[in-house]
Amino acid sequence: MICIFEQDFEAMLRQYENSIDDKRQFTALVKDIFPEEAKNINLILMAYNMGIAQDIQKANLLNNTFAFRYVKQLMDDYGISRVNADWIVSVWCSCYGNKVLGKACDISVQKQGGGPAIKDNKSYSGKSYGDLFVYEKSRRGNGLAVTGFRGDKNKTIIFQNRSGNENVIEIADNSFSKCSIEEAILTEGFKYIGLNTFSDCEKLHQVVLPVSVEEIENSAFENCNSLKSISLPVLLKTIGDAAFKGTGLRTLDIPKSVFWIGDDLLAECQSLEHIKIPDNIARITDRMFMNCSRLKKVELHEKLNSIGERAFFGCSNLDFIIIPDSVQQIGQDAFAGTDNMFIVQCSFGSFAEQYCRKNKIKYQLV
Repeated sequence: MICIFEQDFEAMLRQYENSIDDKRQFTALVKDIFPEEAKNINLILMAYNMGIAQDIQKANLLNNTFAFRYVKQLMDDYGISRVNADWIVSVWCSCYGNKVLGKACDISVQKQGGGPAIKDNKSYSGKSYGDLFVYEKSRRGNGLAVTGFRGDKNKTIIFQNRSGNENVIEIADNSFSKCSIEEAILTEGFKYIGLNTFSDCEKLHQVVLPVSVEEIENSAFENCNSLKSISLPVLLKTIGDAAFKGTGLRTLDIPKSVFWIGDDLLAECQSLEHIKIPDNIARITDRMFMNCSRLKKVELHEKLNSIGERAFFGCSNLDFIIIPDSVQQIGQDAFAGTDNMFIVQCSFGSFAEQYCRKNKIKYQLV
């Protein structure tokens, strides 16, 4: 018997079938469509990030031989119980392979079990995955903070939201800096990602954040140059200084819930090509995009009031920007080192026009 979640997931796959091969878009879609199903969605995305959708597309028959290698990998790498691994794989095979693509399928949706799949279940190896974490009392609230992991840090870590009878709400400062982790998956309940938590993790290419995350602190993902995309939670409130500095991000969608961002947020992001500033962000902070050499398109909104010092310094591929009349402050060297043909589009009599005249920046009245 297929449950409501599986039916809704199948309907989503049908409606957005063309988005399945776009990892960033598909990840964002499932999180937006199922905001109350964060645990199930994290599980679904585990198999997705292993490439199950693409393998289903290529397969002629979806049978136990096809499915078991995914089940085994989920158990080996993620510490998930057999029952729950079966559920994840069966949902993909049945809902996507059989119902959407019409593939021959010997697999029906399995019962998920008595609770969320990611919990302190025993893996097939007999060890409790949750026991591999090291904790301390959180400095931020009533709960625990993760300070380390005694398992394999070379691949994927699934951060557990419970330890015994206590909630785990934080990943502590510096706890995974400079490690060789490739994927970080946080389960629902985590609220805080600490200072330098994943900084200089050069192999980190996939991060799954639950809706519950509220704060990302300074330099949390700084210099994670393999991180090409990330979907920020819809309830996120603050993003600290240099949180994504030096990453491989091509763009970043900042949720409307965010009310504060720090300096140097996306500085040194050599792959960043496009950014749209949402209207909940009133200020482009100091050095926010400094030395983003591929940045080509910037979209500002009509409520923006200031642009910080060196905000676009060294953005050598940026050849124009439209500055709204609402901007009343622009910092020193905000556009130094941009393209030789760089031009500001602004209104007659606006602060931007005055700034361009004073600093001998080419401008066009619109």
